[in-house]
Amino acid sequence: MTSDSFSDDIKDLRHQIDDALKSIVTMSEPAYLYDPVHYVLSGRGKRLRPILVFLVGRLFNVSTLKLMPAALSVELLHNFSLVHDDIMDRDDTRHGQPTVHKKWDESTAILAGDAIFTLVYHQLIQLDSHQQTCMSVVNEATIKLCEGQALDKDYESRKNVTILDYLTMVGLKTGALLSLCCQLGAILGKADEEEILDLKEFGTLMGQAFQIQDDVLEIFSNQTEMGKSLGSDVLAGKKTYLTCKAMEQDPDSWHRLVDSLTDADLHSEVLPSLRTYFEENGIVFEAKSEVYAMMALVKAKLDRFDVPQKEDIIQFVDMITARKK
Repeated sequence: MTSDSFSDDIKDLRHQIDDALKSIVTMSEPAYLYDPVHYVLSGRGKRLRPILVFLVGRLFNVSTLKLMPAALSVELLHNFSLVHDDIMDRDDTRHGQPTVHKKWDESTAILAGDAIFTLVYHQLIQLDSHQQTCMSVVNEATIKLCEGQALDKDYESRKNVTILDYLTMVGLKTGALLSLCCQLGAILGKADEEEILDLKEFGTLMGQAFQIQDDVLEIFSNQTEMGKSLGSDVLAGKKTYLTCKAMEQDPDSWHRLVDSLTDADLHSEVLPSLRTYFEENGIVFEAKSEVYAMMALVKAKLDRFDVPQKEDIIQFVDMITARKK
């Protein structure tokens, strides 16, 4: 359970991040490039990743001012990946508004994504003596992010994707960025190698749990809360924790259900059928149980840190666990 003071702190950090993002790009011409860049950076993201950079940095008493460039670099990297992923996945909605390629076109979105990626390094060069180390871990995380997206696309055409395959994929696609957040905060705090390793694993585990939770919300939340179309991943052949568990549990039954939903209406037929199947077969219960088990492991990675600031990270984990969108 999160305290009022923690919630206020998170809101304050989010406002600071939003303001900083809007001030990064001052150019407006050519509008073909900068209109979509401004559009992305003024979006309604939750800013969970840069917030995590701040919370980890505080374990080592690093100031908000010194952490801000690292925090922004992660958020920029995240937004770059979303712009390009939305093109690849044909997603029309992001954070409750049209995706860049939907509002403009694919060429515009590709160029805007490239520009946002370049801004990542504009932030990193402000980290003084930590530049080289931070650039190295950002490069490593970016490659992992690409590997995760490659597996995600490859798995669309495969039927025999196991839970282990899935966890490997989301550990790269989602876990890499959260792991990067922890590494950057720790590096700027001059943490030792063992501390950095524990925090790196903390981020990867949290990313896996976060994605399982997202898979559940994709089916059982509502479109207004999530800010995107629900059930679209399943129809596109995307592999989620729920679908992989369904295939492992009873592949014939699962494939019959999927085949029966071909050309069915998403909201009136597909979603109700998927919800019923996942609930009646205990799959959603297993997914939620897995999230809670993984979050317990996440918290255990903090055991070595005997400082008051650790409580803020624990509350962050609780906030993530309780999220509805």
